[in-house]
Amino acid sequence: MSIEQDRDAYIPGFAYYDDNIALLRATLEQLLRRTGHLDSMRMLSLGVGHRYVVKGLIDSLGARLKRHVIVEGSPDIIELFNSEIAPPAHVELVHSYFEEFTTPERFDVIEMGFILEHVDDPAFVLRRFREFLAPEGRMMIAVPNAHSLHRLIGYSAGLMKDLHTLSEADIALGHRRYFDPAQLDELLQSCGLEVVGRAGLMLKPLTTSQLKSLSLDERVLSAMNEVGYALPEICNGIFVEVRKCD
Repeated sequence: MSIEQDRDAYIPGFAYYDDNIALLRATLEQLLRRTGHLDSMRMLSLGVGHRYVVKGLIDSLGARLKRHVIVEGSPDIIELFNSEIAPPAHVELVHSYFEEFTTPERFDVIEMGFILEHVDDPAFVLRRFREFLAPEGRMMIAVPNAHSLHRLIGYSAGLMKDLHTLSEADIALGHRRYFDPAQLDELLQSCGLEVVGRAGLMLKPLTTSQLKSLSLDERVLSAMNEVGYALPEICNGIFVEVRKCD
């Protein structure tokens, strides 16, 4: 299936672009911390999106990244990627829907940051890509959290009818759903995956416009991210590191 998304939502000028980049910055930091012990790795990435994470992985992992396959179903997003970066020889960009992608290769790390909220059937995607893990491989997943602190506060204040409600920005980005922590754990378990690590992404107590109005010091924003890593239940995003169940 094709992810329905607005190309303009993935470039500067989109109202929540900076917000999304902050979330992806936290995701990239978790990926780098959790692969720091690997001297070399074969990696599979689902999606290009804002290009921030895949570019960060290529730049930061350097020679440790022996092979990097990136699967992307949107021609528009591929065009954006190719206009911004000339990938090195060990990076291969594959135009394919996630549900149709197949490969004989097995990967040490499969990263799917903010993918499962887009697809028709998250369980199908998880089970399919589980088969591409190397025996000791890890899948690293990030999803938006329906129980983010700012959503919990908005719901309690009567500003939201449901914690899982999608905004106009969500729809522009091609989102189909939010996950709450219990839902995510249940989904992973049903797909034969065991959580071995967990982190929160971007502690967000207020809405984007409210936070911008405060003009917070960059050190405060960085500290909120660092504190948030230990609070996955209430952060804007949930990051999990999983392996195949024995």
